[in-house]
Formats: sequence, structure tokens, C-alpha cells
Amino acid sequence: MGSPDYPVPANAQGVRQIAPTDVSQFIRLEQCERYLRLRLHEHAANRQFLRDYGVAPQAIPPLLTRAGAAFESLVERTISAMVKSVNLAAEAADAAARADDNARLVALAQQLPAGEVLVLFQPRLQVALSGWLLRGDVDILRLERSADGQLRALITDIKSSRSAKVEHRLQVTFYREMLAALFQREGVAIIDITTAILYQGPAEGAIGATAQEQAELDTQRAAAEEQFGVCEGYLEIVAEVDNYRSAVQDLVTGPNSAAARVATAAFGTLPFHLTAKCDGCLYNEFCLKWAAERDDLSLLPHLTANEKGALLRAGVRTTRELATLRGDEEKDGALSPHPAHHDLATTWPVGPRLDELIERARRYRKFKGDPIEALNYIPSKGYGSLPYCDAQQNPNLVRVYIDAQHDYLHDRIYMLGALVVGCEGGEEQPERRRSVVRLAAGPPETPEAERHLLLRWIFETVRAIAEVAAPDAEGKPRAPIHLIFFDRFEQRLLLQGLARHMAAILGATPLYDFVTQLAAFDSPVATFLDQEIRELKNYPMLCQSLQAVAAYLRFDWNAGQPYREIFRTRLFDFWGKLETGDSPWYTNRARFGSQIPLEYAYAAWGALAPAPTKGKDDDAPYRRVTTALLQGFHARRLEALEHITHDFAGNRQTEKRAFDLPDLATFSQKAHTLAQALDEFVTIERHVAINAWKTARLAPPERRVLSGDSLLVRYREMDQDPAVVAQNRENRRRQELREEYVAAFRTTYPDAERVTLSKEQRAAVGWSSEGLQVRLRLE
Repeated sequence: MGSPDYPVPANAQGVRQIAPTDVSQFIRLEQCERYLRLRLHEHAANRQFLRDYGVAPQAIPPLLTRAGAAFESLVERTISAMVKSVNLAAEAADAAARADDNARLVALAQQLPAGEVLVLFQPRLQVALSGWLLRGDVDILRLERSADGQLRALITDIKSSRSAKVEHRLQVTFYREMLAALFQREGVAIIDITTAILYQGPAEGAIGATAQEQAELDTQRAAAEEQFGVCEGYLEIVAEVDNYRSAVQDLVTGPNSAAARVATAAFGTLPFHLTAKCDGCLYNEFCLKWAAERDDLSLLPHLTANEKGALLRAGVRTTRELATLRGDEEKDGALSPHPAHHDLATTWPVGPRLDELIERARRYRKFKGDPIEALNYIPSKGYGSLPYCDAQQNPNLVRVYIDAQHDYLHDRIYMLGALVVGCEGGEEQPERRRSVVRLAAGPPETPEAERHLLLRWIFETVRAIAEVAAPDAEGKPRAPIHLIFFDRFEQRLLLQGLARHMAAILGATPLYDFVTQLAAFDSPVATFLDQEIRELKNYPMLCQSLQAVAAYLRFDWNAGQPYREIFRTRLFDFWGKLETGDSPWYTNRARFGSQIPLEYAYAAWGALAPAPTKGKDDDAPYRRVTTALLQGFHARRLEALEHITHDFAGNRQTEKRAFDLPDLATFSQKAHTLAQALDEFVTIERHVAINAWKTARLAPPERRVLSGDSLLVRYREMDQDPAVVAQNRENRRRQELREEYVAAFRTTYPDAERVTLSKEQRAAVGWSSEGLQVRLRLE
């Protein structure tokens, strides 16, 4: 087994190995120094250290890998048909283990005749720079020698992504520095080395860009065709090259680079934190096991990296230490708070959340088996956005649970589900339930496929609302409606899908009837359960995804089918067992995301690659899924949303205005022109903005101040008129008297559902601030 410090020794020549792709991934993972250290150690040793530790590397989703390979293959075929080209990887007997192509590349560059172009695919560069051995394969190297003999190079990386990203530009900048150093060392004269990203770009029918963005896209499309004859992609020539070259020095080649510091630091001192980014990290199993064995603070739900850093600087390193920070544990007959408690209470950024974090640590330690008391909710967090429902308040509330699934290969929605549940007299009724699940017939390769899916789903969901809603007290077809998503990502998917097809949807469905009613603006109409959980609940597990939270709340995922086993890979495979310890079970894989892995849908459509005749089948965990199983699991996910929602009491402070339900039998198109459709869509966007504004103001005052949504003011009697002071003192006396009456009533009638005061008592405690003008000091 390797050293626990996972060293990165230099080789005999005094250099360490790194790849441009390592640095690109380092940037994508929010500059996680733990990732970079492990990657450098792997180059210096091998991947055996993971097996020695009893973990495996995180596999890249097979569909993503094949999508990238397919786009690269398309680009290569197109270029090869237009200009002279050589694939250096294809010429090698073993593409993975082949040596570098430095000598071959130098010879080809020197021999290139004037006026000719040569494109090289996958040339492998290996160049020593400033104590680092950089090694990597360039996707496309275009060499061109002008008629006067001047040599130019264009280094291009191929990405199947919808846009070019910072890490992509940084990666090709590394290749530029490597090629420049190689040519200088070998005496190859070159006057210009340009870098670029050839990416797949936005899908057909994507949401319209601004005029400036569209002009840039048009320029990049023309550049892809001019340089490579590629019509299916966009070529972004990297601008501000000097800035990226400076970043290369800061990250690797400079004297005080991040890579040099990470390579030489003690492993345990490198900062790391477990967040949603870890879902796609090669080493997430390693870090989760390492954290579990050491009771690391990263295991605490909803702790930020900055907050963890503040706790570490104060000497609080484990969840158990944090759980006892308040001094709730008795020692020698007296409470003994941790010496860091007072300082942390006034330290940014952890101070305002210190009590909450302590409570979360206590809940986690109780979950792990410690004899400690902890709350299952977060106190003093204000009201949530879920509406309260009983016989008096919102008695015929309709809850609509929504789940949207995204095909990232085509950037379109491929499956939509809604569970519509109506109440009558404040109670849910079995007959007032409808489940609507719609799955595309195949991969949504065209805008028409997505539009057809959206039209069917919206119309059927609106019909279900009209069918399950109980009439109001006047017998009218009116009911308050509340939409419930698990997170904002799914709402954004739905809104973007609507935007792509706004004219068709607003014209062909009753959606406009809903979004333009006053009820859509009167109070928040949407709840995001992950936000409610973060603000109000004290669940103990690290990854609080839909599947994990529902399972923790004892939701039966296997009702009807063994869904937990069928959809285990990358959804339900988050439990592991330590070899030692009092509480061996722990979260062993990062599964923060709640989306269904796309491979299951492609398996249901029969669109996965055939199983190989020999070797490992990367798609094996997904192949048993059928369309019926996928739709059944999606319907079960909607029921899981409902199950989680029932763990919240609802907000009694907000009464929702009812919607007038449309008469589907007489519905006719509303958007007769594009201008009208645009106007209606702006209405939707305005509704979303107002909803977000109201949601922010549901938070308690102290949270609004910390987030910058509210000002902090102070009331002082010396600043007020005498009449105002007198009235406020009387109001306070009456409020205190009310509290006494309420306490006495509760003592006399402990089982009463609500407090009832006599007429005389109500008169004695009634007070109002109407018309009162006060002066407040800004803090």
C-alpha cells in the first residue's frame, strides 16, 4: 500500500509529470487541490493506490464518452475528405501505450512544402517545461506553409459540448506552450501558433441568443467551415492568449505555481470539500472513504467550503468536535464549551450559521450512533413556500408534482411527469389523483420531437388539474394550484423547453389561461424541495438527492418493481461499509444529482451500442430497462416528491388565491400571432421573476439581512415623538397581556386545537400600528 501522504516525487531528471487535461479538469472541479494531488500521484506511481485503499475510480458515463468520440469521428472524416491528413494514433499498434510523436511531428513540419496544408490528428506531445514533463494528445494540429515559406500552426481541441469553456481554452494553451518549446528546441521556424476550440454548439431550435451572441456564433460557424470544412460545429479562435499563457504559468510552469505547491505540500493540509462537483470526479470514492474514516467536516450537509475553512482555522476538524462546540456535554459537573465557540460566533462566514451547523453536526453524529440529542428541523428559519391546507385554509388546494428529464446530448427534454393531487375539505382524496408521464419515442434529435412531447404533457396535465380540483365553497370551478419541483434545475429545464416552442405551446394549450391570472402573481406558485430541505430540515446524510431523501423518510422505492436494483447504478449505489469503526455504513459515492442517468433512457429505446463480444460491457448496468420500467420509475419519482412534501407542515401565513379552471371543452387558441405569443411569454417570465422576489422575502428577517435583501434598522424611543412612544408602549403592554392569556388557555385546555379568547379579552389585547410614523436608524 502506498504512503498515506501520496507523494509526488520527481524522476531521475528532476521533473514531475502532468497533462493539460489534468489542469483542465482541475479548473472544472473548482480548482480542487485534492484532485490535482491525487492525479499527480497517479502519474508518479499508478492507479494501484486506489485498489490498495479499497476504492475504484469513478467511470465517465459511457454515453458521454461515445458522444465525444462520434463528434470527433465526424470531424475527422470531414477534414480528411478536404485536405491531406494523418491520424497518428490510428497508425500506432497500441494507441494508449504509444510513445510521443515529437520527432515525427518535427519532420513533417520541416518537410511541408510551401503553399500546402497538413492536418494531424492526435499527435502526442511530450515536452519538459520548468521542471514539469507535460504529455498530451492534440485533437487537431493544422500546419500551413504559405507561398513565401512561412509556417503557421492551428491547435484545435474537439469538444462535443454546447459551448466553449474556460478550461477548454486553457487546455489548448498548454498545447501551444508545448509545441512552441518543441519547435524552438528543434530549430523549427514558425511565425504563429493559434489555438481554437471546435465545439458542437447549440442544438437546433435552442433559445435565441442576443444579436451580439448570434453574430459571434455566425463568425465561429464560418470559421469552422473555412478552416476545416466542418458545417456541424463552431470554431472559436481563443482570444486574449496572453492571459491564458499567464494562467499556465500560475498553474504549472511558474516558480510559485499551484501545481508545485500541491505536489510538495503534506497531503492532509490540502483543502478539499465534498459538493455536487464531486459527482463527476475520478476520485470521489477515495475522498468519501477518507472523510468517513476521519469524521471530516465535509460530511456535514449544506456546509460550504468557506465555512469549513473557518472551522478548521479555529481548530474544529471533525463533526464530533463541532457537535460538542456549544458545550451541551457535561464535564466535571458543569458545561464545558469548546474554547473556539466564542471566536467563531463572531467570525465570517461561519458566525451567522454557527448554531445551525452545530445542530446539523449533532444530527449527523446521532445518525452515526452517538448518544446525543438533536433536532430533526432547523429552528428559527422562518416559513417555507409550501402552502398549508386544512378545512379553513386552502381547502381545495391542488398540488402538482413535476419531474423533467434532460437529454444532454441533444439539449432537449425527453421525459416529463406530473402527479396532480387535489384536496377536498383540506384532505387529499384517493379519487382526486392523476399521474401523467410522457416519454419521447426515441432520442429527441429534432425540435419537433420535443415540441410534440411538451404539447401532449401540458394539455394532459391541465386536463388532470381540471378533473381533480374540488369546487370552491361557492361551487365554482376555482382552486389554488401549487407546483412542486425537487430543484430549480428541473424548473429551468421546463422553462427552457417552453421558450423553445412558445408560440406552439401557448397557442395549442390552456397554459396562457393560467399564467395570466392574478393568482399566478399573488403568492409563490412553485416550491423547490431541495431549497425547503436546506432551509428547514436537519436531515443527516451528505448527498440530499431526491432518491436519498425519500429513502431516508422511508419511502418504498420498490413498490411494484425492484426499482432500487434496476436503477442502482449512479442513483442508489451510494452506500458503502468501512472495515473498522462503530458505525461502518457511510456514503461511499458522491450522488448529489437527482436526474436519471441518460443511459437508462437510451437502453429503453434500444439506442445503446451493441454489447461487445469480449471485454467489459460499460452499458451492462443499464440494458435491462424498458420503456415501461422507465415510465414506471418516473411515476414513482413523482410519488417520492409527494412523500417528501408530506414531511413539511406548510406555511400558515400565506393563503393562496384560487385559479379559475379553464373549460377544456370550449378552449380555443389564444396566440394567433408571433407578437401575441411573445407578449404571453414575457408574462410568464415576469411571473417567474415575481415568484423569485416573493420567495426571497419569505425568509426570516435575519436571513434577509445576511443575503442583502433587507436593511437592518434600529428603533430608539429618543428619536420618536412623545405620542408615538406612548402608543408603542401601550401596544407592547397589550401584546404581553395577550401572551399571558394564551399561556393560561393552553394550561386549562391542553388538547385544544387552537386558542380561543373571550370577547373581553380580545378587546383588552387588541392593538394596531396603523397611522403610526416612526423614525428608524440604519445600522
